Amino acid sequence: MSRRGFNKQSVMQGAIVLTAAGIFIRVLGALYRVPLGRLLGDEGLGIYGVPNQFYLLFFTLSSAGIPVAVSRLVSQKMAAGCYCDAYRAFRLARFSMLVIGTASSLFLFFGAGWFVESGIVADPRCLNGLRAISPIVFFAAVTAAYRGLFQGVRNMTAVAVSQVADQVMLVTGTLLLAYLFLPYGLTWGAAGGNLGAIPGAVAATGIMLIYHWLYRGDFYYLTAKDVSGSRESALSLLKKIFYTALPISFASIAMAITNIMDNKLIIDGMQLTGYSIHKATAFYGQFTQMAMSFINISIAFATALGASLVPFAAECYSNGNISGIRRQLSRAVRLAMGISLPAAAGLLVLAPHLTELVYANKSAGVSLAWVSPVVIFWSLYLVTSGVLQGLERADIPVRNLTAGIFFKVIITYYFITSSLGIRAAALGTVVMFVVSSFLNINSVRRRVGFKMDIGKMLLRPGIAVLIMAVGTLWVYSYLVQQVGNNWATLAAVGAGALIYAPAAVLVGGVSSREVAAVPRIGEKLAVILRKLGR
Repeated sequence: MSRRGFNKQSVMQGAIVLTAAGIFIRVLGALYRVPLGRLLGDEGLGIYGVPNQFYLLFFTLSSAGIPVAVSRLVSQKMAAGCYCDAYRAFRLARFSMLVIGTASSLFLFFGAGWFVESGIVADPRCLNGLRAISPIVFFAAVTAAYRGLFQGVRNMTAVAVSQVADQVMLVTGTLLLAYLFLPYGLTWGAAGGNLGAIPGAVAATGIMLIYHWLYRGDFYYLTAKDVSGSRESALSLLKKIFYTALPISFASIAMAITNIMDNKLIIDGMQLTGYSIHKATAFYGQFTQMAMSFINISIAFATALGASLVPFAAECYSNGNISGIRRQLSRAVRLAMGISLPAAAGLLVLAPHLTELVYANKSAGVSLAWVSPVVIFWSLYLVTSGVLQGLERADIPVRNLTAGIFFKVIITYYFITSSLGIRAAALGTVVMFVVSSFLNINSVRRRVGFKMDIGKMLLRPGIAVLIMAVGTLWVYSYLVQQVGNNWATLAAVGAGALIYAPAAVLVGGVSSREVAAVPRIGEKLAVILRKLGR
């Protein structure tokens, strides 16, 4: 239709591009907290983390669902030959994001003092960080409109490049400015880290502008040859955009508000038990920035798996192929459990040693050990959410997550002041995803008849995990006196990986068909498994 076709990609190609970018971003986003944590310490990470939660809330409120909404409307209009309306929809979304992003950034900057004075932000030292991070909302909102346009014309490479550039520049800027500001005090060091996110946001917007400039001729070419005669009103187009965007934002809004409540509940609750604000903020940093960084890496595979299930489930659903959805979901759950079970077990048995290795902070291992089981249930939630979204019921995972959040808040509120302390926040997070995942499973069961095979999905890999855990602990205990904690921990992690793979094969936790699906080496390994009768 156009001179270059926008480098249009197939659904699978686009999914692969975005999945690869997503995994890279998630892993890099967790790893950069290692040098940042060593630079700022647990207390500094706590001060740094609170403004990030407010940025997430304001961004979610202003534009989180915009890329999906714009892409859906653009693709629908282009498929119908209404090229003028497709491009107008983007321009209207861009103008809306300019206005909303500007207003949100200004509100966060000038309202930062009120958030602190009202007690919503429990630690007053976060004030500078709140103001430093406020401009990012503007850039993120504008970028969202451009990403929606390129997703709509199925050029996922442009979207992925902007996402990766954003994260790379964020990591660079955060570490550099935190280092430069730290001599002026811990508060300024944390605020410098918050300010360091601005280069990433600017880079993402700049790359989208460049891509738009490169393809401007194609957009003008299409609008010029629009002979549909259809011109939808601006108000109608805006209604369609926000009608789609708002429900998509609800889950992110709920999580953002929950994280902000964690700041208040944890820091205030720990002070009620006798800790100073410095120690309470340190506990908050240990849990939200240190322990949760391990969790975020561990669920990266399940996140990608859930995203890849959306188009597959949508296609099967439109064709009435419900049995295909069941088969693929069963395979996806087995794969997710094959990764999440050993990950959770490894984090549990090595928790204090891992946090000492990575952050030089052994006490953060308490939070990590208690929150480690969430990897299993969060993975289940992500995989089943992908299917429900493909079934055009994106509202169900949001509702189920909200139910889980209710339990998390209750547990954190009532038990943070008990002998559990920071463990209560970790326990609340686990319960949140236990509730959400089981509600999701029940929703999928009622819609496609899915049933979990406990033996194949949990018991068999569970046996392999138990063998792995025993071997991992033995290796660590044997080596720690000889080579010290860090080398012993690395050796134990490596030993766990080496033990789990053959153990999973021996107990029947992995089949040759599943291994064959792995790119490049999968088929060769599958041949060996078939000879072993697996």
